[in-house]
Order: sequence, then structure tokens, then C-alpha cells
Amino acid sequence: MNTRSLTVGRWLKLWLASFPEGELGYGLTRRLQFFVANELGDFGKLPLDSVGIAQVFRFVETLPKRERKLAYAFVQSGLRAARNAGFANRYPGLPAKRMVIGWVWMAVRTLVLFGVAVGLVTTAAAADRMIRFKEEPLTAYATVVRQAGFGVVVAFAEDIYYSYFNRPTVGGNPTDSAKFDDEVVNSNVDRAEPASVAFVALWGPAGIPSEPPARLVSPVAPKPGEGNFLNTRIFVNGSSAIRIARIRPDTEHTSYFATITWLDSSLLAFKQIPGTDVPEGKYERGDGLVPKELRAFYVAGLNNAFLMRDSQGGFVYEGKVVKKLVDGKATLVTYQDGTLDVLKWGRDLPTKEIQAARQNLTLMVDNSLSQVEDESQSKWGWVWEGVGSGKNLVWRSAIGVRADGTIVYCIGPVLSARSLADMMVRAGAVRAMPLDMNSAYANGFLYGPYAPGKRIDPNIYREPDRFFVPSVRDFIAVFAKSP
Repeated sequence: MNTRSLTVGRWLKLWLASFPEGELGYGLTRRLQFFVANELGDFGKLPLDSVGIAQVFRFVETLPKRERKLAYAFVQSGLRAARNAGFANRYPGLPAKRMVIGWVWMAVRTLVLFGVAVGLVTTAAAADRMIRFKEEPLTAYATVVRQAGFGVVVAFAEDIYYSYFNRPTVGGNPTDSAKFDDEVVNSNVDRAEPASVAFVALWGPAGIPSEPPARLVSPVAPKPGEGNFLNTRIFVNGSSAIRIARIRPDTEHTSYFATITWLDSSLLAFKQIPGTDVPEGKYERGDGLVPKELRAFYVAGLNNAFLMRDSQGGFVYEGKVVKKLVDGKATLVTYQDGTLDVLKWGRDLPTKEIQAARQNLTLMVDNSLSQVEDESQSKWGWVWEGVGSGKNLVWRSAIGVRADGTIVYCIGPVLSARSLADMMVRAGAVRAMPLDMNSAYANGFLYGPYAPGKRIDPNIYREPDRFFVPSVRDFIAVFAKSP
């Protein structure tokens, strides 16, 4: 190849074509293809071996603000790949530092948190995470640094950032609707008896539909539709098996909604699916997908818990103890018959054969009461963008079980540990536990009639096929028991 005639645009097109479509996802692949074909402009015509990082920065600054993060990550990663391939020898990377077992830690970059400078070591892996795992830059950089053993630095930076420089708006009104934007009117054919057909014999047929929760009480004057559990198009045994409500999380941050999803356990089955990397450990983890024989019944995917090193607990999967379960820790248990429960391990005993048991911190709701007496890092974890100090208002998620056995899942962008627990109490949870956090990982999606995916909360930024394609992290798969 004549490198003198190779332009930035031509190289990025070739580089993007080298990724298998399934690796980036259909939506992101098409988005980047459109970007390369239509938005590079004069920058794309520059000779590849003449471009410097300053030119990349100036080009990205000309783009609409909402496109800059992804464009910068994509172009910078592509040019680094060109340099490594010998096509852009003059492209200047940031200072490099060699780290553990052949990993080359590249591009040391200073992040300035509005006056508080925190030096974070970044690597080529950070850019790779932004492209392949669709993580935001802060999340990607912090994940790499934390994996290198500098989690305390990350937690300190996070506390300063969220406490002083990225505080959510106080007051105001939401700009989006309180209604799930695909409201479905129930067809008034709710069954008075169990279904006669079971998709999976071990789960049994769907039972009599449960009574959906009453309207949630908003902490402020409700907007039209706020707190109402609206039907989705996921019908099982004649009834909407998943219903969604949106509500303000507290009396101060009134321009934001949190989303609560109600799942009828008499109509649905649950299974924990390991990711290709998480939970960490040695076991037969599979390919990060719902088993092929169950995909026809797959109707929703919900994020699971933290990395094992941050969860403060253990993990059991299909009879194998990957890491010993810890007494007193909140435990998400899925049974082989498709049921789900949230337990305090050592106090609450499992009642059936376990499919998977995943621990994460401690119960945040117990006996229908919030257990969040303080929001310290030692109790609620510490990682960038949300698992840091429990008081930080960021994307968080939780799952709980109600007195009638139905399940509630909460997710929202401006939640502290305390307000998340309060939301679960409002939703009727008897026991509830925190799940994963931050905008990259706290995600829930509907499938089934919504395939290849619909966001449970419209503000989730991840592509909705996250749990429809191979997932790096584990997730909770939800299935219809019957037609």
C-alpha cells in the first residue's frame, strides 16, 4: 500500500471495516460508517502520515457537542492503530509507560476536574473500551486505572468531581414525559386461571396474573402520568407481564425521573447469565448470551452487580462455588425453576435448587425499611461514576422482591444510595439490594416484541442490544413462561 496516498478518511474506513459487526453492534457500526462517509470533511482528506493530535482536537471541536466524545475516541484510536501498523509514524501519542505482563500503558493524560487536577494513567485499552464496550471516556479511563490498583485515587477524584463540579440541577421540571413512551392499553383478557402451556417444563406454565402495584406516590406534586405503572407489549397469559412507572426521586432534584419496572413473577422466569469477563473466576461461563434454546422466550435484560473485587461477596453458578458466599451480604438468587429472590445470606435460607447466587454489598431495604443509615464508601462501594461515595447523585440500579413475590427493578440518573433505597421502599420492596452503577453499566432493556431492544429508561445511553449480543458483564435475563 502506498502510504503517501493514504488519507485519514480512507484509513478510518478500512480500519472500521476490519471490526466484525457483532463486536461493535449494529447501531454503533452504522453510526461510525455514516460519520466516516459524511462528517470528516477536509480533515478526512489529509495525508495520514501528516496528522498530529492537535489537528484531531481542532477537528473534533468543530463537531456538534453531543458527537465529540465518540468522534474523539474513534479517530484517536484509529490513528494510534495506523501508527502501530507503520502508516502514521509521525502521529504523536501521549507519553507511554510499560506496565504488567506486556501491556503497554500509553497516553498519560491529565484530567482537570474544574480546578482539581488528578493525573490518571491511561492506556490504549481505555480507547478500546470506549469503542468496543461503548463506555464513556471517564468510565473507561477510570476502569483501566482501577484495574491497575489505583482505586483509592479514582474514588477520591470521584468524590471531588461529583460533590463540587458535576452536581445535578436542583429544582425545575423534567424535559421528558413521565409516561413510558410506548404505552399499551391492556386488552382486558386477564386470565382467571393458569396457562395450559409451558415453554420450559422446569419453569412450569404461567400462573394467574398478579395484581399490579398501585400508583406510586411522588415526593412532589406529580406530573400527568407520574407514578402510574403502564403496560408494555410483553403479554403473557393475557396480561402485561412487565409494567413501567416513572417518578421523581426526591424533593430537590425535580427535573429528573427515576424509572421503576414491575415484573410479574407468576408470568415470568429469571436466569442469571454470566458475561464473557464478569463475574471473574474459573468456571464454564458461556458466550455472554442467553442460551439459544431460550432466546424465543427472552423478553428483558437487566444489569447485574459490581465486579467481584468490589462486590464484597461471592458467587455460585450452576452448582460451582466460584467464590465463597459471605454471611450477611445481599444475595441475588435465581432458582432452577425460574424464580428469583433477594436474601441476606446466612439469615435467609434458599428454598430450592440454585441456578446462580450473586452477592453485592448489603441489603438496602429489609423488612420494607431502608437500611441506608449512612452513605459511606466502605458500605456502598467505591469506583468511578457511581459506586463511589453513596451520597453521589449518579446512575444507580437496584432489584427487590415485594410481599406478593413480584419483582421491582429501579434505575435512574440522579440517585444516591439513600434515595435509591427510598425508591425501592416506595415500590413496595420487602427486601432490595443494590446492583451495578454508572451510566455505562446500570442498564435495562426490553426485548421480545421490542427486539433488538428498547431502553427501559429513555436516558440510558447504551445501545439497547447490550444484552442481546455477547455481553462482557453478567446480566439478569427475563423470560415469558407461556404464550
